[in-house]
Amino acid sequence: MSVRDPAPAAVPDQAPGEVPGMWTRRGPYELSWETLGTMLERIAADVRAEGFAPDVVLGVARGGLPAASYLTCVLDAPVLRTVRVRRTRDDGQYAAKQAPELEAAELPGVGAGTKVLVVDDIVGTGATAEAVRAHLLGLGVAERDLRFAALVRNHRADYRPDHCPAVIDDWIVFPWEEGWGRTAGARPLPLPEGGA
Repeated sequence: MSVRDPAPAAVPDQAPGEVPGMWTRRGPYELSWETLGTMLERIAADVRAEGFAPDVVLGVARGGLPAASYLTCVLDAPVLRTVRVRRTRDDGQYAAKQAPELEAAELPGVGAGTKVLVVDDIVGTGATAEAVRAHLLGLGVAERDLRFAALVRNHRADYRPDHCPAVIDDWIVFPWEEGWGRTAGARPLPLPEGGA
């Protein structure tokens, strides 16, 4: 299975024909460091298989930074940059979303002719990715030179990143977040078999 369009995690106890919300609220997933490593290997393999060699890896702060750092190294990208986009006022479980607020980001060396791999932890709706895309296009980066990678995508998101190894139906706790290993009702992230 390619990381481009993974099968969604099963939605437990869903009635036939029922369309779940963005978060089913049946209990959060926890992503282990081991599973994270597997996911990052799949993304890197998929990027390489596509023949895309980024000049810049752009991590979306905060959640995308651990993955962006790793991918910068394994893809031998010469530059790591960051951009901050806020969608919530707090990090609480099921926090309400707002329109993305992209902090003005000067990105030295990013412009026409630059190949950019944008990396985030999760795609909930795709609004963050679209805000970053618009910013990069405004800096002169060509659409053909942009790729987006995310560790997970919400099953209801219309936006599909170029590289994404897992689809989920509930909240997720990443291993670098407060509460990891102590979140009530947490279950392991079901990573689909296979990879790039």
